[in-house]
Amino acid sequence: MAKKITNPELLALRASAEADPTRGRVWVGLDVGLKSTSVCVIDAESKVLHQCSMKSDPTEIGRYLRKNFTSNVVCIGMESGGTSVHLATHLRRQRFQVAVLDALQVHRVLSIRRNKTDANDARGIAEITRTGRDYLTEVYVKSAACFEIRAQLVMRQRLVQQRLQNEAMIRGLLRVYGGRVEAGARLPATFRERVVEQLLQIQDRDDINLRPRILPILDLCARLHADAARIEAELDALAHENPVCRRFMEIPSVGAITALSFFTAIEEPARFRRCDDVAAYLGLTPRVYQSGESLTRGSISKMGNRLTRTHLVNAATVMLSGTGTFSSLKDWGIRLAKKIGFHKARIAVARKLAVIMFDIWRDGTHFQFKAD
Repeated sequence: MAKKITNPELLALRASAEADPTRGRVWVGLDVGLKSTSVCVIDAESKVLHQCSMKSDPTEIGRYLRKNFTSNVVCIGMESGGTSVHLATHLRRQRFQVAVLDALQVHRVLSIRRNKTDANDARGIAEITRTGRDYLTEVYVKSAACFEIRAQLVMRQRLVQQRLQNEAMIRGLLRVYGGRVEAGARLPATFRERVVEQLLQIQDRDDINLRPRILPILDLCARLHADAARIEAELDALAHENPVCRRFMEIPSVGAITALSFFTAIEEPARFRRCDDVAAYLGLTPRVYQSGESLTRGSISKMGNRLTRTHLVNAATVMLSGTGTFSSLKDWGIRLAKKIGFHKARIAVARKLAVIMFDIWRDGTHFQFKAD
């Protein structure tokens, strides 16, 4: 149970707030940990009113703030992280204003302090929440439904990666004994037939039986493929039920996975002022370094969501090399590939694809295969 604070400074703050509601405002900084959270409360002059450590539970934190600071809490600040989403969502349900700040930027600000402790970090976050929200990036916290779809996308990606890694391991083991598995096996059953054929040849040639070691891995690959296929079927159904994703899938090479990945990465298009901001948000724009007379443009920043960026680049690759459907976007990408190379061209197409998908979403239009 949250304890009630009775120090004179807090009592004076509470009395002034009762006399004048515009006074007595406080800002709260949370240094969130897996088990415990360090809390720091400061006033309008950055004076520390109270510091403590408590369980990383939004109900307990909310009870502590309501009991000691009534309705004078202006904003609660915390770094972005794995547990911050849960805390921010439930604190907002308790009608607190919560700011989730970019962890990298907060780390750079707090690095100027001599000693790094949880209490110092909580105080620094409270001061940033009071004065620095205008120059630090505030992270958008997605809804629970959005996180559920993102979880399915991540699990499907992990299952596919594990199956491919296991198949690559089998290919490498067989090469030691002179075996060679032909490429192009998309289904586990086809890959299993080719591996078993090589195992039999190795046994006939060298009298070495590898089947007791390889067959369990093949069974694991089959299970991974089946689980990934089940998740893909669920995602495909979700994409066809969503009208925005259906418009996304009208674009050649954009399937249910890419449509849902982009939809859940953005979720709320109104938080972007310009279409070009989406490409920067997903890390598809080049880094720029300018100092004096020098101006350097590097590779893409890769600062956004890595999974969605991968899906967009894969869709761009398929559009340029795997589809026969004509579109002005594909024609532009092919001409660009002849000038700067295929690798850079597919990144540029992915960037333009993100802008087009956002424009389709925001304006309620459909993909134009031929630009006017």
